[in-house]
Amino acid sequence: MTMRHRHPRLELCWLATFGVVENGDPMPLCDGRLVRCHLIPKRLIRREGGREWDSRAWVWACGGIVGNGGHHGMLDHSRTLRLPRSAIPAGTEQLALELGLIWWLEREYGVRS
Repeated sequence: MTMRHRHPRLELCWLATFGVVENGDPMPLCDGRLVRCHLIPKRLIRREGGREWDSRAWVWACGGIVGNGGHHGMLDHSRTLRLPRSAIPAGTEQLALELGLIWWLEREYGVRS
């Protein structure tokens, strides 16, 4: 039997590591498998002429049972998980700069300090 090795980054829910739950509540445990969680919405990337699956646009996050739950759902749907701008990866910042979307990062995640 051959064992498949996973890349170390796939073992980590990025949102659980860098996210902050509103009202200072504790971070809940991860739920479900890891899925790609866009830090810049796919539709916005497409509208500005970028590739929606550019690896700089997303991070790995737990997605609950069907992919839109877990920490991914807390960020995208219930909006109870926030990311400080300082946590946004350099690649995501670079992609936003290339696509003229720094304004969006500032609106969603605050001004970079």
